[in-house]
Amino acid sequence: MAYWIWFPHDFEIDLRGKVEMRRQEHGMTCPPIWRMDAPGRSIAFHKRYHLDKPGRTRMASQGGAYVMLDGAAAKDKSEWIDLPAGDHFLNIQVMNLNGLPALYLEGDLSTDDTFLACENNADEVPCGWSPLFDTWEKRPENYALPTRRLEAASVAADGLVDFGREVFGFAHLKAAAPGEAVVFYGESAQEARAGFTGEIWDRVTFERAGQEVRLPSRAMRYLRADGPVEMSSVWLEEEINGLTMRASFASSDERLNRIYDVSARTMELCTREFFLDGIKRDRWVWAGDALQSVMMNHYSYFDSETARRTLAALRGREPFDAHINTILDYTFYWMIAVWEDYFYTGDDRFLKGMYGKMVSAMEYTKKQCSADGFVVGKPKDWVFVDWADMSKEGELCVEQVLLWKSLTVLADSARLLGKAADEARWQAEADKLRAAIFDVFWDEEKGTLLHQRVNGKVQGHTRYAPMFAVMYGLLTGEQARSVIEHSLLHDDAPEITTPYMRFYEMDALMRAGCAEQVLRDVRDYWGGMLDLGATSIWEQFNPNEQGDEHWAMYGRPFGRSLCHCWGAGPIYLCGRYLLGVHPLEAGYARYEIAPQAAGLESVKGEVPVPGGSIRVEMENGGVRVVSTCKGRGVLRWKEREIEIPAADGGPVEVLVK
Repeated sequence: MAYWIWFPHDFEIDLRGKVEMRRQEHGMTCPPIWRMDAPGRSIAFHKRYHLDKPGRTRMASQGGAYVMLDGAAAKDKSEWIDLPAGDHFLNIQVMNLNGLPALYLEGDLSTDDTFLACENNADEVPCGWSPLFDTWEKRPENYALPTRRLEAASVAADGLVDFGREVFGFAHLKAAAPGEAVVFYGESAQEARAGFTGEIWDRVTFERAGQEVRLPSRAMRYLRADGPVEMSSVWLEEEINGLTMRASFASSDERLNRIYDVSARTMELCTREFFLDGIKRDRWVWAGDALQSVMMNHYSYFDSETARRTLAALRGREPFDAHINTILDYTFYWMIAVWEDYFYTGDDRFLKGMYGKMVSAMEYTKKQCSADGFVVGKPKDWVFVDWADMSKEGELCVEQVLLWKSLTVLADSARLLGKAADEARWQAEADKLRAAIFDVFWDEEKGTLLHQRVNGKVQGHTRYAPMFAVMYGLLTGEQARSVIEHSLLHDDAPEITTPYMRFYEMDALMRAGCAEQVLRDVRDYWGGMLDLGATSIWEQFNPNEQGDEHWAMYGRPFGRSLCHCWGAGPIYLCGRYLLGVHPLEAGYARYEIAPQAAGLESVKGEVPVPGGSIRVEMENGGVRVVSTCKGRGVLRWKEREIEIPAADGGPVEVLVK
């Protein structure tokens, strides 16, 4: 099998630039606010090969190519390269000033992952490749998602086109007469009707009646055109991710089922070339959103291609001279996401390729640490955490918890890769930081972690540091119970009003056995959006807002995204905790099923795992498990532990009444 090859991660970097430059607001292109990396422009691809007899290989390249065999020029204008028998060294230099240098060979010698890549005479590295590009015709530069035709659900008297739910794609319009038209899009009907007050619009010039035009890709539920447009002829070329949903969930609670389905739809819409934050406004790749998408992906598509494409694009090229997305905490989320990808899949190839970049990111971060190891923000360095109204001055405890988790990820990665000295260094730094966190931020009287230290004074109380400390195992069992009681279940702690951070709050509470309370919150919070007609989950939701307040954000009347990937958290909640499926060892070599009925009469669903799936059914006080997982598992149910053998010869079924 032959594949197109490139310098590692350059395809992802090039594609990210194309995707993020599609963002438009108010009739203008809105470029990213961070450094935009480009692929290397001149890359050498080479391989030492052996042939028993003379052969030929057919070549295609993205960019100009210079072919050398054993140090001498070896090709004229033909697309074929003659290969002599014996042991030889083939080197092909590809230069592309306008895009991605890439190479394809098929024949007696084919491009695959055994080829090496080199830039500027630096060290050789294994080339990048993808199973998506496995033929002469499937060029990386032409990569596009599949599409399908979607008709409008209805057209109102004022010309408002309704596609029935949130969609993404290319609108097709037909002219009723020559002239100019302005097309307004809206995730809400109010936005589509608001004209230039809305976020996104397109101008169209029709030269003749009956002319059909294809507009740029947009997110919308509604569309309205001012001008000579046959509104009854509007249709959408809907762009889809082309992936197969490998998970399912159903329970006796129809409201919860609906929340799961809408969350899954949100994940579907935001899973595009990359895991995007939202599809209307940003259409950018953000590490905070990406970590949650990686986690939700393990309970939906289990698609490593999109996950690794996203993480590689986020990191970009060396040198690392600014935090990912210009946000301190997002650099930590990125490192954690790389480890999560490995732990769920058991495939260490991506982690190996990223380890050096993880180290350089940490080395950069360490430069802004105080003498006691606490990381602080710096000028032009956004300490985000959440949209909540809280102080972000000084040393924030939540940033130290995320730094500690990132150091443990580096230690675990180094151990996996056989880098003993690195492992010892990162683990020692993690242990030192953990001790410092408790020395400074732990309040014995309140039994929790405080928020910040400013000018030597420790103060404040939020849910952020406590919930991450529970989630990532920073605390002992007694400490975790105290933090749950005094922070996460404490009314004095400021309420979280974004699905983004409610994701982690849910995770921490589920770990603490608060399943019924979490489900009540999910029904109220996520269900509250559905009660207002949501067909995808929003960027932010405050139940106390009224009317058009729900659409506003960033000081703009329609600035809020109504389809945001960080809102799809119930996918993870249902698979990880209600069905209770998660790996104990990398790649599900050893796994646990610990279902939580949470007061529901029945819960059924399926969770994807490497090479198979695990189905869990709870009903009438019993549980049934059907597994095709190659690893060994344990079912924990009503204080019982039942071993689940590896499914080597077919599905394994366990029934406990």
